[in-house]
Amino acid sequence: MTDHRSNPRAISTQAFADMSDHWRPPHRLVRLVGGRWTLAVLAELADHGRRYQDLHDSLEGISHKVLTDTLRRAERDGLISRTLDPGRVDTATLYKLTALGRSLDEPLAALGQWVDAKWDLVDAARRRWDAKADGR
Repeated sequence: MTDHRSNPRAISTQAFADMSDHWRPPHRLVRLVGGRWTLAVLAELADHGRRYQDLHDSLEGISHKVLTDTLRRAERDGLISRTLDPGRVDTATLYKLTALGRSLDEPLAALGQWVDAKWDLVDAARRRWDAKADGR
């Protein structure tokens, strides 16, 4: 038997294994795009390919290390590709969404619609929570 206190990863793996089939696909989506900067990077690539420095300049507050890690993770997951920018004389990398990355448009739009429709309920729940926490 695994001691979950000595192996925190075992807890998340077990929790995922115990998750109902209904929640497993959305949970995977959140794990795929749940990094702090992942959605922002994907949004910056939605209209066209971008060079690294252009991405960095457009994402205020992101460090070079975090941008590099986010791009590598998204490339590893098949959401973006990187190629040499044919519009540049010198060597420059161009990042683009792949077809798989573009296929996130529909599920992310659905999540956005849910947020738009339910945000006032989330906000009210937060206010109730904060009021209780302040009263402790």
